[in-house]
Amino acid sequence: MKNFISKFSYNIILAVIITLLFICVEQTYRVYNDILSFNLNIKSVIEQFIINLLLVSIVKTRAIFIVYFILSLFVWFQIAHFAYFGTWIFPLEYYLFFTKFKETYDTFRTVTEIAILPTIMIAVLIICIYFLLKFSDEKRLKIPFLSIILIAFIIFLPARVYIKNTKQGNRPNVEYYALKNTFTTLGYLFGNIIPKKISGHSGLEQPITDTPDLVLKNPDINVIMIMGESLHRDYMSLFGYNVNTTPFLNSLKNNENFIYKKGISSGVVTDVGIPSFFNIIKKPDGVPQIISTNTCLFKMAKNNGFETYFYSAQAQGQLAQLKSYLCTKWIDKYEDGTTITKDIDTPTKDQFLVDKIDSVDFEKPTFLTLHYRSAHTPFKETYPKEFEVFTKENSNKDTLQNTIEYQNAVYYIDYILSEIVKKVQMKTKRPTFFVLTSDHATNLGDKDRNGHGRLDYDSVYQVPFFVYGINNAKNLKDNFSDFPYISHYQIGKVVSYLLGYKQETPHFNKKEDYFVCDSDISGLSGILKVSFDEENNQIPTLIE
Repeated sequence: MKNFISKFSYNIILAVIITLLFICVEQTYRVYNDILSFNLNIKSVIEQFIINLLLVSIVKTRAIFIVYFILSLFVWFQIAHFAYFGTWIFPLEYYLFFTKFKETYDTFRTVTEIAILPTIMIAVLIICIYFLLKFSDEKRLKIPFLSIILIAFIIFLPARVYIKNTKQGNRPNVEYYALKNTFTTLGYLFGNIIPKKISGHSGLEQPITDTPDLVLKNPDINVIMIMGESLHRDYMSLFGYNVNTTPFLNSLKNNENFIYKKGISSGVVTDVGIPSFFNIIKKPDGVPQIISTNTCLFKMAKNNGFETYFYSAQAQGQLAQLKSYLCTKWIDKYEDGTTITKDIDTPTKDQFLVDKIDSVDFEKPTFLTLHYRSAHTPFKETYPKEFEVFTKENSNKDTLQNTIEYQNAVYYIDYILSEIVKKVQMKTKRPTFFVLTSDHATNLGDKDRNGHGRLDYDSVYQVPFFVYGINNAKNLKDNFSDFPYISHYQIGKVVSYLLGYKQETPHFNKKEDYFVCDSDISGLSGILKVSFDEENNQIPTLIE
């Protein structure tokens, strides 16, 4: 009995020390970070102590260390994620980490400095735990079959979410400690999201709509859809940004055939924004609508006499997840950046899109989609050196380097747009409409919050929109109201109309609720409703 008490007491001391180590790591970062704050409380201490007491009572020391090594890695990921995005990890992001690893890596390698502090702290944590366990084997109490009980508890977390259909863990709680967020969000991932993805039923499915009525057979025009990547309208001087990033677009502002509005994207990641746009999805879950192909713009174009093209500067691997949603059967010619780079994961510069115009047969009415990349991280690698026009020396001293590089990327995009218009004007005299928007935007100007892929920041769905007609194209001004906003869904209706299909409302940009989907196209990771007040201010409401 005395030996039991002695060993159990040792377990308690060991658990206390390890608990304090984990607390020190997280609270140190909370004090260091500008968003988080020191929030130690009795409940979280007791929870962590109980977890550690159970772990140090497992029979095999090696097994204990492996568990702590994994837990430490999760804490590292959580802290590094907060350092870049300003949030703990959302459930679906664990899944996206593996399916979008190359994109994650490309972004991370440009901001490796944010991982220095987390890496040092976690390295110290792991080393301390290793030596604590190394000398504890004979001194601690070992409880047989405890590991089985802990495994059962791990299984219980997602099972509880699945059985009760609870929302616990659907979003991280900023006040939870890192490991608690890890347990709850992983529980939601395996208990809610993955079962629904496997079954193919989200519970959010919207009714399938028919193809709009055809009102003009084989229109004798060209429609050039320019789809952006991570382009934030607030960093375009066309929309009032105080740095002249879009001189070409600025020159068109007063052209009666140039109409521009503030766009709201349908998603906050490419794999949601592009499929939702090209299938005219109003609200998630639109996957059944996409599968029906009733409102796929490429199919609608092809069925009404257009030659269809899709050219992207993105790499083949970067488009792998969304290609299945683009009804490629109705795309006559498809090429991506891998055509140039010969590497499945390496994109090319946007000049590729200008060059590809030479391969377009403008003798026939054409629906041409050009998908540029320049506004995606790492920004500095997306534009040629000669477009590095904004620097620390000629910028406001408070402007972050990341923002300066983004300004250069936007400036390069503006140049690409001018070259596209110029080349098309040389290639065809047929009335031609250019339509531009972006799959989503990105968060900038805040050293603690970067990137995209979450609904928490309203900046990530603020995209541009314009339609520009040349060669005596029909003036569309009367088809738009004075309302300053337009949704992806409504822009899709603009394109549908140009392709010869019925306009269902007097104005394309109707003032109504807009819907933005998080990082899962089925809406399983969250949906945002954007409403507008009498002064047209946005009112975002998260739909749980």
